[in-house]
Amino acid sequence: MNWLRKDFPLVLTFLFGLVVMVSKFLNLAYFKLPDLTKTLDKWSQITFAFAILVGVINLSALHINYIRKRRAGYWYSVIAMATLVLYGTLGMAQGPKGAGALFIYSNVLIPIGSAIYALLGFYIVSAAYRSFHLRSLEATVLIVASVLLMLGQAPIGQVLWYDFPKLSNWIMTVPNSAGIRGIQLGAAIGAFAVSIRILLGLERSWFGSGGGQ
Repeated sequence: MNWLRKDFPLVLTFLFGLVVMVSKFLNLAYFKLPDLTKTLDKWSQITFAFAILVGVINLSALHINYIRKRRAGYWYSVIAMATLVLYGTLGMAQGPKGAGALFIYSNVLIPIGSAIYALLGFYIVSAAYRSFHLRSLEATVLIVASVLLMLGQAPIGQVLWYDFPKLSNWIMTVPNSAGIRGIQLGAAIGAFAVSIRILLGLERSWFGSGGGQ
């Protein structure tokens, strides 16, 4: 029984994963697999909620430790914990769509997110500038496509040539979409391979105690 107690999470993962995969790819309504799959989906939502709770506890313990030891920049931890407590209290008292929670979300979180994305734009420009210095075919294609896109989006581009917006739109919808779909296909294949490794017990890093075998 020691092996069962040790590998019990792997056995459950294999059985539940196999049930979900079979019910998605095969029509086995006679065995009531679709109903079982819906039940497993509800269980996954409950598990996700508990995972968020564990994450909040872990985050709180980390920042409280920073505050207690007065580490450099611990005031950021104070702000993070105060925001967590305030927003959590308002959310539980008024609901996620309460006036207080929506005020913080609309007037604090969204502006901060916009500012972060604006700062990321400067980092992207800096990275692109360094990439353009690479003397290769890929760098040449990158800089030509970037210049054409910028001319197509800027008003001056249409003044220089009226078809710049059409060319920019073609680059975004054809080569760019093809590249994104290729990346998505590769990521999907990788996720499928990792899922198979998890179901077969070859990938144990999700236990949190070691890497895959």
